Amino acid sequence: MFKWITNWQNMERSRRLSFIFGFMIIVGLLIIIVGLLANIKVTPYAIYKNKKIGFSIKFPSYWKPVLDPKNGAIVIFIAPKKDSLSVFQENFNVSIKDMPQAMTADFLNKQIVSQVVGTFGEQMEISQSFPVTLGGKRGYRFTFSGYDPKIANPIQYVTVWTMVGTRIYILTFTGLKEDYSINEKKVNTMIKSFRFIQPERNR
Repeated sequence: MFKWITNWQNMERSRRLSFIFGFMIIVGLLIIIVGLLANIKVTPYAIYKNKKIGFSIKFPSYWKPVLDPKNGAIVIFIAPKKDSLSVFQENFNVSIKDMPQAMTADFLNKQIVSQVVGTFGEQMEISQSFPVTLGGKRGYRFTFSGYDPKIANPIQYVTVWTMVGTRIYILTFTGLKEDYSINEKKVNTMIKSFRFIQPERNR
C-alpha cells in the first residue's frame, strides 16, 4: 500500500516537472519569436498616381517624390541620406520616351543594352538581363553596375522597361552596389507594383 502511494507521488512529481519543463520551453520559444519579429523592419509604402499619363506605383513612404525633375523623368523617388556625411542617395525614377514608330521588345532590349555598353564601356558589369512583365505588358529587366567618377564605390543600376504602342516606359533604380542587398526588396516591390491606369482626359 505505502509502496503504491510512493509510486503515485513519484509519478505526480514527474508529471509536474515535465509540465514545468515544457512550459519553460514554450515561454523560451515565444521570447525568441517575439525578439525576431521585433527585429524585422516592415517598410511602409505610399502610392503615387499620375492620372495625366496613366500609371501608378508604390514607393517607400519615407522616400521623397520629386515631380517634373530636370533629367527628363516623370517622377523620381529619393531615399533619405544615411547620415550627414553621405554624398549619395538611392533613387528610383519613372521615365517615358515617345518613339517615332513601334518596335518589338527584343529589338528595344538590344538597343538599350547597346547604349548602356557604349556609355560605360569596359567599366560596366552586367549581372542580369531577362524578359519580365511590367504592368501586365511584356518587357525586360536589365541589372548592371558601373562607376561614377564622383563616387568611389561602384553604382548598381536596375532598369525595367516595356513599350505600349510607340511609348516606352522605363523604371530605373540607382544605388550603391554595396548596399543593394538592403534595397533589393524595395526595388522589387516598386517594380511589381507598377500599374497602368486610365488617364484622365483633358477638359
